[in-house]
Amino acid sequence: MSIQITAADLGPTLAEEGTAAHREEMERLADAVRGFAPGAAAALVDWAGTEISRLRAWAVARSALMERIADAQAQAQAAATGRGAFRLIA
Repeated sequence: MSIQITAADLGPTLAEEGTAAHREEMERLADAVRGFAPGAAAALVDWAGTEISRLRAWAVARSALMERIADAQAQAQAAATGRGAFRLIA
């Protein structure tokens, strides 16, 4: 599954065209983050809700997904180099 989540890709387009014009992408992103950002996932596809709520949910979901991807890459790199991985929690 491929989801365009970078600010250069979908962000400005959502702001200009609205989330309803990209319903399929919103639903795919909601599916992708439902396990670790359930509130954002629900708000992304709440078509009875406000546009601003869906845009905010997109930002939260995007951030959560990017963090998840970065964590997975760091763990993979640590495993490849034989070094232990840790995560600093602020």
